[in-house]
Amino acid sequence: MTRKTWAALTLTLLIGTLGAMVGLVVFIDPFEVYHQAEHFTPPIANGTQIYSNAGIAKSYEYDSVMIGSSMTENFRPSQLDSLFGGRFVKLPINAGSPYNHRQMMEMAFAAHDIRRVLYGIDIELFTYFYTTPKCEMPDYLYDSDIFNDVRYWFNVSVLTDYIPRCLASWGRTDPQQRDTMYTWGDMYPYGRDAVLKNVTFTGPGEPREAVAGEDEAAGMSQQTMLNVEHNILPFIEAHPDTQFTFFFPPYSLVRWVEFDQAGEMQYHMNQKEAVVRALLGYDNVRIFDFQANLEWILDLDHYIDTSHYGPDINDAMAQAMASGEFEITDPAQIKANNAVIREYVAYVHAAGAWPDAFPADSK
Repeated sequence: MTRKTWAALTLTLLIGTLGAMVGLVVFIDPFEVYHQAEHFTPPIANGTQIYSNAGIAKSYEYDSVMIGSSMTENFRPSQLDSLFGGRFVKLPINAGSPYNHRQMMEMAFAAHDIRRVLYGIDIELFTYFYTTPKCEMPDYLYDSDIFNDVRYWFNVSVLTDYIPRCLASWGRTDPQQRDTMYTWGDMYPYGRDAVLKNVTFTGPGEPREAVAGEDEAAGMSQQTMLNVEHNILPFIEAHPDTQFTFFFPPYSLVRWVEFDQAGEMQYHMNQKEAVVRALLGYDNVRIFDFQANLEWILDLDHYIDTSHYGPDINDAMAQAMASGEFEITDPAQIKANNAVIREYVAYVHAAGAWPDAFPADSK
């Protein structure tokens, strides 16, 4: 064999091997970037969320989306379908910033005609700079440039881990996966011990920290304003026929106590009021506030920590939004809800501990 022939054969073998690797990734497509899986159960899990969401947004059939943080992961799209009509998918970003949620909406609106967006607002995350992703995303899966998908085609984990997983489940699909993806409701203990295990309460004689950003607390801070103007309003204004339903999730009261002890409670409440004022003027916007629902926020059996509630609360919120309960139609309602939270936070602070019971006349 001549040197020239050997080189040609080697090059042909190399190109063929690389082509076969690309073909295998495109054909199996574990993260469903090119087509939805039909013959196996895709590896959709919390650990793969930023990758799996790209395929869900691009390849699934839907006309409505659930956007938000881990507070939205236990919703069931099938329930949302029956309550609101249409076909939902979940596109959460665990602990994501508003910019992360913008990325998901951009993909959804680019790929589909969207009739409804359900969006969980964690006001604390609006302190992130409006172009800062709290979770770094694999941008090569989120754009339309096929050539930078090379990072997907030759990804070691895709080739040695995720494709074998897909092949191992070949012939077995999960018709419930649209509901069960990203859910964590049965993975953790619930109740008082779980919620309070890392919480220290200040006593009635102990000063709490001063409010951070006191000068900005009475209105919308610059960061909140930038997040609203760049990461939310462009979608509302560009898609007047899409119904945007925003909701404030019901953290346990312990979380508000933590905000208070850190000097942040009033700041976050004021930002929440400012966001409501900015959004309420749009005809295609509805807002719901569950944060002062005492039936939930005082019952620690609903929670795995100070913020995260179980799937029963997600189901109840979906039903409430469908029936119009807890809807905010005037900023004064948010002020009233915040006043309720402050009252109960003050009671905990005065007690210096989580009480066994709250005063009956306060409920």
